[in-house]
Amino acid sequence: MAFAERRTDKPVDPLESLGRGHVRSVWEVMEAMSILMTRRNEGLPLNLPQVTLFLRSGREVTGILREYGEFRQGRGVLLNTSGRPGSRTGSADVTFVPDGVIEALTLHDVTVLDTPASSMPESSALHLRRHLPAMADKVSTAWGMSVTAEFGPGTDLEQASTVQALAWLIERTGEVVSGLAASDIGPVLREKGLKLRLSVSDTFQVRFKDDTLDLITSRHPAAWPLGRELKLAVGDALP
Repeated sequence: MAFAERRTDKPVDPLESLGRGHVRSVWEVMEAMSILMTRRNEGLPLNLPQVTLFLRSGREVTGILREYGEFRQGRGVLLNTSGRPGSRTGSADVTFVPDGVIEALTLHDVTVLDTPASSMPESSALHLRRHLPAMADKVSTAWGMSVTAEFGPGTDLEQASTVQALAWLIERTGEVVSGLAASDIGPVLREKGLKLRLSVSDTFQVRFKDDTLDLITSRHPAAWPLGRELKLAVGDALP
């Protein structure tokens, strides 16, 4: 996927900016990749595509975009590039490329964004069916009341992308909702009761109605909620 130079001042949504079929500027794409690298550093199991930068001098630099922004040397991009031939450590070099010398770029095999990194353990439908009630038991213990959990209507546990997305969501939900037991909303929910319903859709969202907390994660790993994002969304949804 190649991109030519075009500047824009609009806010960057990393997934929208990397969407197929849209013409994007070099600067939007580099900012989007920088956001995704930050999310990976915060714990998301992301595979990131390699980037080739085409410079005004005619040279090319290929690597994984590490950061895009302001540095002491000026605005530019840091790339993790391949280690030098014969290197004993095999570690990647870090290359700084100034903003002003970049003419175009290519993202290689952006489909790697569709699957979580190997750092995330493989899950299965059977594992989820066992893990979900175990998570509900953990939350029940923290709240001192019975909390039930179920998958949303139509959840297809035969799809690998759904299974992995739910495995991530179950783990984060157990941590976040258990931690809210001692908050100001605790007494309110103890009166109402609480049911958790987990599902997968195109976008991440949290809703609360009656006694049911709907937690919906994106099917795209890059948009799976980090713990802090889920905590904020749950807090906003609850009374």
